[in-house]
Amino acid sequence: MTYKILYSACLILLFNSCVSPPNEYTQLPPGQWRGILKLSDPEQKTVQGSEDMGSQQDYFELPFNVETTYEDGNLSVYLINGAERLQVEQVHYGRDKSTAKDTLLLDMSAFDTKMEGFYEGNYIEGEWIVNYKDGYSIPFIMTYGQEHRFKLNEQANTTDFDGNWKMIFDYDGDPYPGVAELTQKGGQLAGTILTETGDYRYLEGDAFGDKMRLSVFDGAHAFLFSGSLDNDTIYGEFRSGKHYKSRWYAVKEATTLADPDDMTQSTTTEPVELSYVTSSGQDFKLSEQPDSKLTIINIMGTWCPNCRDEINYLKELKSKPGYEDVQILSLAFEKYKDQSRALTQLERYKASMGMDWPILLGGYADKKANSEALTFIDRLYSYPTMIILDDERKVRHIHTGFSGPATSKYAEFKEEMARILSEIINEAE
Repeated sequence: MTYKILYSACLILLFNSCVSPPNEYTQLPPGQWRGILKLSDPEQKTVQGSEDMGSQQDYFELPFNVETTYEDGNLSVYLINGAERLQVEQVHYGRDKSTAKDTLLLDMSAFDTKMEGFYEGNYIEGEWIVNYKDGYSIPFIMTYGQEHRFKLNEQANTTDFDGNWKMIFDYDGDPYPGVAELTQKGGQLAGTILTETGDYRYLEGDAFGDKMRLSVFDGAHAFLFSGSLDNDTIYGEFRSGKHYKSRWYAVKEATTLADPDDMTQSTTTEPVELSYVTSSGQDFKLSEQPDSKLTIINIMGTWCPNCRDEINYLKELKSKPGYEDVQILSLAFEKYKDQSRALTQLERYKASMGMDWPILLGGYADKKANSEALTFIDRLYSYPTMIILDDERKVRHIHTGFSGPATSKYAEFKEEMARILSEIINEAE
């Protein structure tokens, strides 16, 4: 009997050691965490994939993964989505005297969002807050020691979702096309979805039976895709953020989207003029700047993940030989109508992204109003949009949207853009 009691005690101790964080750290323990954003859904009475929060809740789970590490003694936090490991810019950890609980603040300043929560035992519970939306927050919980994304499901007859799928979003409303690029290994699923204005970045999830699920949370947007195969067609649901949802279907056949180099057209042969205020509050006029063989105008918003990808591309481009003197300007349309708040956010973004070129404040993000203000193009379809001017400040090329490093189109884009830019630079010499 004594032996059995000791044996049982050892098993309990071993089990607890697998799920309990190491106690030698005064802040968060290093390792893997599984997070859940709890999306509002009055119609959803049973949580799909829930393991930690019970089954009778009025919310829908959007799972994500986090890694905590210590680098030079400092706590670092990373959001994990497929192949992407995105570091949180600022991490603050301390004790809330009013509650006597350990608190965590993850400040994602580039996107103007943050995560605030209490840490206790194996859990962090709190809210993801979007600063530029009044009263906008989504509850979350993070569990230590869990590496999976969705609830683990194993089925021998899992459908092969690998490959490219032609998608139609919002097919029962205002439909628009997309392409899903999926890679599957066993029950693990990853990839991205392209539309005519950009991509949904690094998606990660699983497949089981005839069902598939993908999610991404990068601090800016929270996306969740779920679907089931019926004959040769996937019928699914897309959720974005707190409330939005729409339906989609996909078939496994070749398809092409609109050419991003032909979607937006120039409306003038005259030199382009820009007259705005910079993020530091200084007046800026393009015609008063030093001559340049080539100028790139990056129309963007700090709230836009695809814009971040385009800016990273421009940083890489500017570091290459022959492009040091290329003039780059970012023209930002923000979610704040108050100019001082918008300028503050632009300064934070510029510092966070390490940009060495001006960011101009174009105004409030409204495509119709922004299109009317940008008189040298026919229409603003997308944030971002890249406009390339020659040495006379005339429009030579416009690229709508941005298919970034999560897509198969990124390498092709860089190669084609290098050809276009070199041609314009060579003409000016």
